[in-house]
Amino acid sequence: MNLHAVLRQRVAKTRWYAKRKSYRVLFWREITPLAVPIFMENACVLLMGVLSTFLVSWIGKEAMAGVGLADSFNMVIISFFAAVDLGTTVVVAFSLGTRDRRKARAAARQSLVLMTVVALLLAAGIHLAGEQIIDVIAGDATSEVKGLALSYLQTTVWSYPAAAIALIGSGALRGAGNTKIPLLVNGGMNILNIMISSVLIYGALGWHGLGFIGAGLGLTISRYIGAACIIYVLLKGFNPALRISIKSYFKPLKLNILWEVLGIGIPASIESVLFTGGKLLTQMFVGRY
Repeated sequence: MNLHAVLRQRVAKTRWYAKRKSYRVLFWREITPLAVPIFMENACVLLMGVLSTFLVSWIGKEAMAGVGLADSFNMVIISFFAAVDLGTTVVVAFSLGTRDRRKARAAARQSLVLMTVVALLLAAGIHLAGEQIIDVIAGDATSEVKGLALSYLQTTVWSYPAAAIALIGSGALRGAGNTKIPLLVNGGMNILNIMISSVLIYGALGWHGLGFIGAGLGLTISRYIGAACIIYVLLKGFNPALRISIKSYFKPLKLNILWEVLGIGIPASIESVLFTGGKLLTQMFVGRY
């Protein structure tokens, strides 16, 4: 008897071999329908800045460098929001698993309110300190590149609240088992970014466009449309477990629920920010040589 036959017999005697069919069913029916949309959604989040860089490529290499510099910093902030939405996902999923819909809605609502406020504060602070931030990350880049990067950064920082709403809302929907709507919203934002930014940069129907600044405006407008879609989905209760009215956003926050969300989200956000921040530091060091 050859080695292949011996191994085959040994494997056939294991518990796993007897259950292999059920494992395949579990993978294709349960895991894949959840994992694939999440993977594609995350890819869409990362593509927003990449598409903006691509759209300004016809303006010149200085424009590409400016968008690339500013977007590398923006990704650190976006990674923070994306990691905090993990806490929302976990708390919502756990609450719905214990049939506590009220807590699930409260976690989603309070996370949205808190992170929108945080995003507004970050946007204001980064807008005011934009010149110093660009000087630090741009290294020995030319004054033209720094000026373009500053212009793009000061425009796109005001998309942070919309990005926070879209990411946190998507995380809540994923926690409720709905991965398709977040994918559609984030995919739609990318399509809108291409369409709106193209028109704003290069113009249409005889209008000459705004040039470079149109890239930042297009991205910002696209994110606010995506955020409005998420709020609408939660308002209309596409997922009945997460029906959140507009007036409920103005209710007082409950610290015990927020601590649960942040207890998971903050460690994840630190890890994510350190990772993306490390890439930014590498870019800064390389840019000085």
